[in-house]
Amino acid sequence: MSDLPPPQFPPPEPPTPGSTPINEVVERTSVVEGNEPWFKKKIAKVPAWGWIVAVVVLIGAAIGIGAGGNDDPDTSAPNSTTAASVDVTDPVTEETDATETTTGEPEETAPPETSPPEPDADEVDGAPAGERGTVDNPVAPGLLADIGGGWRLQVLEVVPDATAIIAQENEFNDPPPAGKTFTLVKVSLGYYGLEEPRFGFEPTVQAVGAGKVELDEDCGVTPDELERFGDYFAGGVLTGNLCFITSPTDIPELMLYANGDFFGGDDVFLTAATATAPTAMPALSGPQPRAQAFEARTSPIPLNTPTDVGSGWQFAVTGSARDITDLVLAENQFNSPPPAGFRFVGVDVAYTFTGSGSDVALTASTSAVSTTNVSLSRECGVVPGEVDLFSDVFTGGTVAGVACFVVPEGGIDGLVVYTTSFEVENQYFGTR
Repeated sequence: MSDLPPPQFPPPEPPTPGSTPINEVVERTSVVEGNEPWFKKKIAKVPAWGWIVAVVVLIGAAIGIGAGGNDDPDTSAPNSTTAASVDVTDPVTEETDATETTTGEPEETAPPETSPPEPDADEVDGAPAGERGTVDNPVAPGLLADIGGGWRLQVLEVVPDATAIIAQENEFNDPPPAGKTFTLVKVSLGYYGLEEPRFGFEPTVQAVGAGKVELDEDCGVTPDELERFGDYFAGGVLTGNLCFITSPTDIPELMLYANGDFFGGDDVFLTAATATAPTAMPALSGPQPRAQAFEARTSPIPLNTPTDVGSGWQFAVTGSARDITDLVLAENQFNSPPPAGFRFVGVDVAYTFTGSGSDVALTASTSAVSTTNVSLSRECGVVPGEVDLFSDVFTGGTVAGVACFVVPEGGIDGLVVYTTSFEVENQYFGTR
């Protein structure tokens, strides 16, 4: 029998820095079985001394991490049972594995599944993505530009010399300055924000050419001009022309720059050239959930319900919307028919003045919106029984008659009239 003491289980605590060397610890804890020291025996094909080194490495790593301020409970020193459960084939490999275990880093796994990006919280569902072009890298023709504030802009076509077209549009249009020409840029402008309605002239759209100076827009009456003075609701898209005065050197370098952020922001640049295969900007039909006017448009004020619209005026829709196209065309020989795909629609309305003194009904601004999500034109021509918006109305007086709107075919069912003044936000009235 050997005079050496039996092995200790668990092994004695490893030395702290500056204490007994590791070789002395091994000598103290070794035993002999037959003629072979116990620390040379192999357990799971690993010498016993390898297990001791592994334990020391584990505890030393835990001490080092604890000194660095790591409060993770998983970094505490493992007991002998934990160490024995690790499948180690080499002490060096064990050191790497121990470090990975104590730092809590997981082993290599399959990449997580990707999910679609979250929609912009400030825009309605279905809003198309847009690019943010710079002066050095403008958005290409036909692609959508995100110009801020929920607005999108797209360049579709450019007519470099449209001087003859402008002259033909109106006999009173002046020619361009000497050495200059009129250039038409056909664009689409769409709005997808939550605040509504938004005025179409809020986003600024300008042009710059070879001279690196903003180009003049004073072309006179422009054919198929982009509607900038109407209201846009979420999902509304309009297409039309912009006109700029250019020189021949401007055309190869012509760019638009636009900004839809009312509170400021960076200009977004777009190359002004004809697109070869433009992607149509998607127009969303009807009231859009999450948009500001959704509830008011889907649950409007009923017929024959006089409502305060501010500035001393009450307004009511007193009769259902109806197609009056034939009546309008018969009213005056100079009345033009509505654009293709549209109809003249009449709505009976009444304005009552409850303020002091007198005022005109035009003060209570009245508009309408339907499935296209842009305010509808009121250019119907001479309308039979049209409401008088220009006569003075004194306290207690009422003016009533027909309000005519240019409505897309099939849009009568979704037609809502909205009225406002400087004092009260829009009030929405049903027409059925």
